[in-house]
Amino acid sequence: MKKKLFLLSALPLLMGSLVGCGSDGDSVKIGILSLGFEAVDIAADGFLDELTKAGISYNAIKRIPKDKSDIGVQALDLASQCNYLLGLGTDNSKSLKAAVEGKGKAETTTLFFTAVTDPVAEGLVPSMKNGSGFVCGTTDMNPVAEQIELIQECIPGVDKVGIFYTASENNSAIQANMAIEKLNAEHITPVVQTCMGATDISSNITALANTEGLDAIYIPTDNNIAANGTRAVAQAVENKNILVVCGESGMLKSCGAVTLSIDYENLGRLTGKMAVQVIKGEKKAKDIPVGSLPIEELEYVMSLNNAKSAGFTIPESVQEKCKNLDPEEEAE
Repeated sequence: MKKKLFLLSALPLLMGSLVGCGSDGDSVKIGILSLGFEAVDIAADGFLDELTKAGISYNAIKRIPKDKSDIGVQALDLASQCNYLLGLGTDNSKSLKAAVEGKGKAETTTLFFTAVTDPVAEGLVPSMKNGSGFVCGTTDMNPVAEQIELIQECIPGVDKVGIFYTASENNSAIQANMAIEKLNAEHITPVVQTCMGATDISSNITALANTEGLDAIYIPTDNNIAANGTRAVAQAVENKNILVVCGESGMLKSCGAVTLSIDYENLGRLTGKMAVQVIKGEKKAKDIPVGSLPIEELEYVMSLNNAKSAGFTIPESVQEKCKNLDPEEEAE
């Protein structure tokens, strides 16, 4: 019988005493540094399920850092015990890589990353064509151009689009710049507003939503806003007839009307398939290209309830190709 132990914890020392991360007979030990919100953390579920499907027995320990200052502490602890690591998001993955190198464990450890927008720019791998020594994984680079085109489909003749993101998140900044480039190419005026953390989301998104003549707001994948700001976004656009397009479907549970979204569980599965190859000795991390979901596997999704709250009507042509994410008992 395969043994699975996936521990969510705010008690790292207790968890460490319950399950180690080295080796236990034929069971693989995996340390997971997570983000703490479902929209992206579901990638870990897909990752582990691929191990199960491949017949790999594992023990897994999941750590959720309390804040940015805690990421390095948790990364060092996992790196000291685990020969296989999974990092969700850029900061977590970079911290795990630094921890492994700091511990001198690069020869005995494999780090898998997922939900990293630009792993080359972040120094995780030298190119998208191969891994780096003990590191490989998947990117969640958004179909930014297609998401801007979705705004155009929803609002023919759209003139002014706001872009809102956390300035300190490199992943978000990269996507925001791509959106600006696309908008400029389409002769649409971008209006950029950023936030620095959780405390200024509400005031800054409200200021953006109050911009005269604003037709829509684009929010890329953004950990800070996803974790702390979706309600503020919904409140800022209430009854303003502003279309909000978010970077991924998880945010549409609380804000936003429509998007073309990556499925983070499937992205985790793609990362899990890499792990299966490494664990079974079929490939080394350095020989595995950075993976991404093809455009054909992305999904148009919408929230009619969120659109209605904002006073926006999604065109029938868009509704026909979208999955409605509203709870059945609430959808109208």
